[in-house]
Amino acid sequence: MNDFELKRSRLVGVALVGLFLVWGLVVTPNVFSQEGRLVREKVHSDSLERTATKESPDRDVTIYLPPSYDTSPTKRYPVVYLLHGITDTDETWIRDWTKTNDPWETVQRVMNNGIAEQRFGEMIIVMPNQLTNWGGSFYTNSAVTGNWEDFTVKDLLSHVDGKYRTLAQASSRGIAGHSMGGYGAIKLGMKHPDVYSVVYGLNPAVLGWGGELTIENPAFTSILKATTAEEVRSGHFYQQAIVVLAQAFSPNPERPPFFADFPFALVEGTLRPAEPAFTQWQENFPIHMIETYQSNLSKLRGLKFDSGYEDEFAHIPITARALSAKLTALGIEHIFEEYNGDHRNRLWTRTGRMATEVMPFFWILLDSQDPQ
Repeated sequence: MNDFELKRSRLVGVALVGLFLVWGLVVTPNVFSQEGRLVREKVHSDSLERTATKESPDRDVTIYLPPSYDTSPTKRYPVVYLLHGITDTDETWIRDWTKTNDPWETVQRVMNNGIAEQRFGEMIIVMPNQLTNWGGSFYTNSAVTGNWEDFTVKDLLSHVDGKYRTLAQASSRGIAGHSMGGYGAIKLGMKHPDVYSVVYGLNPAVLGWGGELTIENPAFTSILKATTAEEVRSGHFYQQAIVVLAQAFSPNPERPPFFADFPFALVEGTLRPAEPAFTQWQENFPIHMIETYQSNLSKLRGLKFDSGYEDEFAHIPITARALSAKLTALGIEHIFEEYNGDHRNRLWTRTGRMATEVMPFFWILLDSQDPQ
């Protein structure tokens, strides 16, 4: 069986398992008497030192260790890096959102219950905190906020593989994320198939221009008229989000208080594209990156992303469809699913996508056996 046939057979397996899970056919007795545990620690990164926005180079990282980690001291595990959204932190994944006492509300519960029911097997989950002082790194190297791509792909990876019993190979390593984290997973996955072999983007944001992420959004005019950081921080969410994006995509250490150039400028009262920032933003949109990294994308074992029909961030379903269409036109294997939901409401429950889609996808496609 060649690589293409192997990849296709695995993806067919993913689809079949997803159907079984939705139908409730994979329900078995609890086979683990113990549960996995969380470790939260600080990871120092030289990549984040001496930044214009005064980011801390010591980052919180939460790590889920599976049930047998402490009782099987020679066993090694596949790893999924899980990236959070804008204004969130690593704690987003481990705190209750719905407050309904649903036993599937957090990553640790999703993992413990999913493993116990044999929906998927044991994996290590790594959740870094990439909240910047303005709201998010977009997992991108920046001359203003620090080299967050390097932190994720190099510093964090080295720390985790050096300290924990991982299967330290791309075939056993995946990356996923929600919203800004979905963007990060897709971007880092397409740039580093030698690091991650499987990618999943949940409601990935900022894949390209569309919806409210266009010149028509009045927040662009507001941010251009703002003169102080306080004006923006006290304003609409999109104003702060634009600063976060600009600090990641078009940073400029010489332009306080935002330390960034913006992709539009007011010309005689009308917004117009402004260079070099407009092109810099486009160069960081995955829709515009596909051709450059086409060969990398073909090396992935699996690429999947999704979008809720009712996502309150209108650009997400629009640009996710556009990304899928472009991948299809270029013959790049992937899965794109739209579902009945909004930005967060279908993630955490027993039938939510973390349990029925994301973790089974990684478990099937990642190597779980030590080749030695």
